[in-house]
Amino acid sequence: MTGELRYLYAVARAGAAEAIGRASLHGIDGGPVQAIVEGTLLGVTSVVPASDYEEQPLNERLQDLDWLAPRAAAHQEVNGKLLDLTDAVIPLAFGAIYRGSEGVRDLLRTRADDFADRLRAVEGRAEWIVSVERDAADAAAGDAVRAIDADIAAAAPGRAFLLGKRRDEAVRDERRMRDAAVAEEAWARIEAIAERVYREPLIEDPTAAAVARFSVLADRDREVELGDVVRRLGATGVSAGYRVRLSGPWPAYRFGGLPSERVGSA
Repeated sequence: MTGELRYLYAVARAGAAEAIGRASLHGIDGGPVQAIVEGTLLGVTSVVPASDYEEQPLNERLQDLDWLAPRAAAHQEVNGKLLDLTDAVIPLAFGAIYRGSEGVRDLLRTRADDFADRLRAVEGRAEWIVSVERDAADAAAGDAVRAIDADIAAAAPGRAFLLGKRRDEAVRDERRMRDAAVAEEAWARIEAIAERVYREPLIEDPTAAAVARFSVLADRDREVELGDVVRRLGATGVSAGYRVRLSGPWPAYRFGGLPSERVGSA
């Protein structure tokens, strides 16, 4: 199948069209970003080549990280700038492709009520990511580990070896308890000022630095307050030996975004 393909970054209210046009944004592969208006909504798009973005070649390209990385970064950059240009934006995941302007307009018509609800839900809000990471260099041994260390220092070689195994288990137990404590404190402090908090699932790996990661939906005017909370959290006794980081603001991918759709037809 041939014809113009439109890459869809996000959906916003039609009133943002003028600001988006003035911004002269460029997106995937440097293509100029255009707002396609349908009723009270608009889709933020750019034209992409069928040779890369038809369903079959795109599925193949998505396995190529060297190809994907700069385009995913461009996608994120466009949506980040949209957050500055409008009070509400529904970001799409990477790879939402439609057949021409009419394909985008058809989407906006058929899902108008859903998009209106989603826009109301994120109006004046943004998403931040709070991550908690273990800093092995600053981790202090607990009472149980220190007691085993004292026994090892006084033990014969054979017993010291066995005690070393016990020490490894004690270290893992202490690490799990500390991880849980700092994650719970982070959740409680963030939840106190956020509208919604989602804890991202992490692969359980005791050797990994990441302990917890939270997606946070909050009013945009609470950014400074959220930053203060994260800084105070990183200075508490519970979080000693951990780094707490804040990134954002981002469009609300977790709380208002949509999954991508491969070559939606008009």
